[in-house]
Amino acid sequence: MSTPRSSILAFFVCALSAVLVFSPGCEPDPLRPGGGGPVLPGGGGGNPDGGGGNSDGGVLVVRGDGGSFAAKPSCPSGSACTGACPDGGVICAGNCGFLTPVQYAYAGDPKAIVLGDVDKDGDNDLVTANNDGKSVAVMLNLRNGNIRTPDLWTARREPSALALADFNEDGSLDMIVANNTGDTSIEVFRGQGNGDFQAPIVSGSIGLDLNDLVVDKFAGSEWSLALLRGGDRKLSVFPLKSDGTLETPADYESSAGAYAMVAADFNGDGRKDLAITHESACGTPSATACQSVGVLLGKTDGTFQPPVYTSTGGSPRGLVAAQLDTDTSMDLIVADASRNQVLVLRGQGNGRFYDAVAYPTVKAPSRVALADVNRDFVQDILVTSATGNQVGLLLGQSGGSFSSHVALTAWPQDVGLQGLSASDFDGDSQVDLAVLTRNGIQMLWGICR
Repeated sequence: MSTPRSSILAFFVCALSAVLVFSPGCEPDPLRPGGGGPVLPGGGGGNPDGGGGNSDGGVLVVRGDGGSFAAKPSCPSGSACTGACPDGGVICAGNCGFLTPVQYAYAGDPKAIVLGDVDKDGDNDLVTANNDGKSVAVMLNLRNGNIRTPDLWTARREPSALALADFNEDGSLDMIVANNTGDTSIEVFRGQGNGDFQAPIVSGSIGLDLNDLVVDKFAGSEWSLALLRGGDRKLSVFPLKSDGTLETPADYESSAGAYAMVAADFNGDGRKDLAITHESACGTPSATACQSVGVLLGKTDGTFQPPVYTSTGGSPRGLVAAQLDTDTSMDLIVADASRNQVLVLRGQGNGRFYDAVAYPTVKAPSRVALADVNRDFVQDILVTSATGNQVGLLLGQSGGSFSSHVALTAWPQDVGLQGLSASDFDGDSQVDLAVLTRNGIQMLWGICR
């Protein structure tokens, strides 16, 4: 008797799912449509119209197995537990610290990580851009120390940056993805509020070297997409329509070494501005868009003034904006990769900054986050090593200064970290860290005594 076609198809579907998400089985998730395998064109990927395919007719999403990664380690009060602190313990930030990293392994060489409540259950979920895997991994937070194995949403090319925003204001987070190789493009996946997304709206032939993107309302009530195009030495700001399409952009001066950007109000006028790090070495003393932070102040019509540069030296990469002291000016924290330090730049309230204060940290710092790790109501700095396996923790002090760094072991291997995000993932009022590696995520669960 011959094997039925349906059985053969099911076998290959399960095999594909298991390979892509490193899952041991292929049992469908009864709580979500299509659990356990690829959703093909017309296969009902959660789209209101039943269409599950990409615009090119390929697979829209490869479902996870419906299970979860290894749970948060148990560390009863009073017990001596192993952790990520320099002495191998759990406490190294006042009365707080982190447990031993838990590995969330999946394929695809992830390059960027963002957090957002994509299923509207009140908890932050994890989303990563997987460069080699040509996909976006969506991992739902199950609370209580458990994270669901990923659904892999197909990207056209190699995604390099992404953002979450409810740009169509329907109450559900949408996913905006920059594809960086070959047929560069922006893909907009409109969210459905349950962790699923509609087939993407694709805007192609965007430019070269799409390094970073920000989605925000820069002036008034209109959404825009700001995109760093390093290969074209441009910052392009596209009006983003509610249907996911992009309008003609306004272009601004940038550089081939533009690395990352952040939106914040740097001059106190109530409008969002953009700060961009430029890591390329300066060829001449008069060069500006190099070894610096450039700030473009927002105008009332949603456009921007030409950039104003503050020299940093070194190799500025990741950055975050925050008010660190008691004045009203926005400050910047910048990772300086070539000098193994973090730079704190005090804002002058006009888009310029005072001379940086440097704090030594892990080797080749690349990505930065802020969080109140030790629960003293002061923001602390967390920074990843691009060449090592550590996260630097610098505890904030009153007045906006920081203590000497503590090196957290984020991954047993020494191959470089890609990024990080901080949140209270399990609702225990303690900061947890999701650290991105080339093989997935290392979760450092926070603990306080």
